[in-house]
This record gives sequence, C-alpha cells and structure tokens, in this order.
Amino acid sequence: MAFPLSQRDSARGIPDAILAGLAGVAVAALGPLAAMAPRGLPVWAILIALVGLAGLARRGALGRLQRAMPGTAVVLAFLALASLSILWSPSPRAGLTVVEIGYIGLGALAGGAWLSSLPGVEARRLTGLFLVGVFVGVLLFAVEAALDFPLHRWWNHVPAGVEIAETNVPKRTAVLLCLMVWPAAMALDRAGRRGLAVALPTVFAAACLLLTSRSAMLGIAVGGVAFALAVWSPRLVRGALAAVLGVAFAFVLPLVLLFDRVLNLDGADWLFRSAQHRVEIWGMAASRALETPFFGQGIDASRALEPEGAVSRFGTLTDSLLPLHPHNAFLQVWLELGAFGAALALAAALLLLLGTGRLERRLQPFALALFASALAMASTAYGIWQAWWMGGMLAAGLMLRLAARTPARGE
Repeated sequence: MAFPLSQRDSARGIPDAILAGLAGVAVAALGPLAAMAPRGLPVWAILIALVGLAGLARRGALGRLQRAMPGTAVVLAFLALASLSILWSPSPRAGLTVVEIGYIGLGALAGGAWLSSLPGVEARRLTGLFLVGVFVGVLLFAVEAALDFPLHRWWNHVPAGVEIAETNVPKRTAVLLCLMVWPAAMALDRAGRRGLAVALPTVFAAACLLLTSRSAMLGIAVGGVAFALAVWSPRLVRGALAAVLGVAFAFVLPLVLLFDRVLNLDGADWLFRSAQHRVEIWGMAASRALETPFFGQGIDASRALEPEGAVSRFGTLTDSLLPLHPHNAFLQVWLELGAFGAALALAAALLLLLGTGRLERRLQPFALALFASALAMASTAYGIWQAWWMGGMLAAGLMLRLAARTPARGE
C-alpha cells in the first residue's frame, strides 16, 4: 500500500534530533552497560521498544509490524499461556515475569521493524556508535579484570577480601559480551574489515580463558565452531541447530533423568563441583516437571517450588527446591509451562533460526554463531526469564539486524 506523499518524504528523511539522539545513546550505551551494569538492560529494552514505535509512527511505517505476524502470533500464544498459568504458579512474582517477557517481545517486534526501516546512512551512524560502545565495554572489562574489578566492587557493594571473580557480577558481563561480539563482528565485516571481524571473537575467546565463567567459555567456543562451519555451509549449520532444538525440547526430561538417576553424574569425580550440582538440580526439576506434564507448575514457579522432602548432597534445601532456576532453558520451560509451553517455545526459536536464512550469505555465519552461542549458554546457565538475560539476547539480536541493514563498504 502506498503511503501519502508526506509520509514517504518523512521516511526518506533523517529522524528528528530527539529520536536520533535517543537511538544513538541506546546503541552506544550497550557495551558499557554490559560491562558495568548488566541489570540495567531491562530499561534499555523498554527504551528501544518506545524508540522503535516512535520511529515507525514518524515514518508512517507501523504497517511493517504486520510482517512479523507469524512470530508475533506464537509469542502472543506463549504469553497467553504464561498469563493463565499465574493462576497455579506458586511464585509471588509470576505476574511481573509475564510483564517482563511481554516488553522484551515488544522490543523485538518494534525495535526490529524500526531498524529494518532505517535509511542506510542512519543505520551506518548507529552501527558506528554501537561498535564504539562495544570496544569501550570490552576494554573497560579487560582493565577491570586486570585490577581485580575495583569499579564492579564499588558499583555492586562487594567488600574487599571477597573473591569477586567467583561471583555472578563479572560472569554476567562475560556472557553478555559473548553475545555482543557477533553483531560487532558482522558490523566490522560490513565495513570491509574482515580480518578484524574474525579477530574480535577470537580475542574475546582468549580473554575468556582468564575468567571463571565457564558458560561464557562454552558460548564463545560453540559460536566459533558454528561460525567456521557456516562459512562453508550455513544451511548445514542451520539444519544442525534446528535438530538440536528439536531434540532438546522433545527429550530434555529423559536426558537429564538419565544423567542424574542412571549415570549418577551428580557424583562423578571427573566433573567439577558446580557441574555435579547442576546435574542434581536438573534431576530435581525434571521430576517435578513430570508431575504436571501438560501445563507445568506455572510461570516463574522454579524459584518457589517447595522441597517436599528432597535432599541435596551439595547443601541444605531451605524453602525452595531450586536455586531460583534449573540452569537450563528447555528444562525451565517444561517445568513451568509443560508440553504446550515447550511446543510454543520451540516454534518461536525455529522461526528465529529460519530467519537467518533471509540474510545475505556472507552475513549468515555471524547470525548463526550468535544463535549457537546463546543456545549453548541458555542450556547451562541463568534463568531464561531473568530480565537482564532476556534483554541481553534482545540487544544482540537487534544489533545484528542493525549491522545487516548497514550498507556494505562501497555501496
């Protein structure tokens, strides 16, 4: 449908100063935010949703939202199920969790549609700001790590004498930067800097060896393998990732029970202690998921399930069976929303994965590497509904969209 002349003229023009300023601040702040204040990412997600809606309205392009209708329908169905499950969820913050999933979804819809509508010159400006922010964030984090995280200690009120590297404070930054390096690498490739595009995740992978975040190490390693294979055949990697998703969602319960009950990996001496504990957590979560196989225990129930006599070999269970979440996205969806939630989550993930096939072939390895990194880390760490974690994945996905929108060097 053709827009009126004024709307077409607006769409070709540079965004007004306020909108351009907010967008610039948002993309430039991502690197420092990930480096110093990861829990600020929910605010970033809300800001980008509002900027996206305002930008689309100003261009008369709100109709672009309809292009994401299949994915939007799946997400709305998932939100409907999650909202209904509040009725039986034991978590007092179940409603807030649904709200958080909702505004992350809105950020993906509005932010993605808006970035896709940007003129090339504006996309290039924002991409440059994003790259500057990522480099600042990585440099800041590297200096912090070398000096025992003085700014992190001050910001998070961690007293001297506490081994901060063993806490979640720097680990959150590590996993977020693990996501951000892939859209940054794509942006460098678009700028004609192929060598730097490959070097950035490689350097970050080397830096991860100095950290204690095994999830970040796993994420960047899996992403690197996916990237290398996708350079040869993106279709093969996409098919492999689709198969992993299907197997993970369909068989996560019997698999983790095999690890825990049959192989007894929670007591395997060759595994490090945190991995043993994780296997035990998975076994407990799977047992509860089997009690409510169709609709689950309710959204956010992971943090509020009573032990009901369960005993842990890694510590005394108090008022909760799990330490906030099962440390596995597939298992958490099954536990909280059952088979119906797992089917909807699988559909949403497959739509995202298949969307990488619409990118230029040269760009697909970066997108598949990001997907693989996020998949690996979501399988081993953090609650999938933690707002900062959802915000980080949203930010990385949107910056990938922005980088793809940026004209290649010479265009």
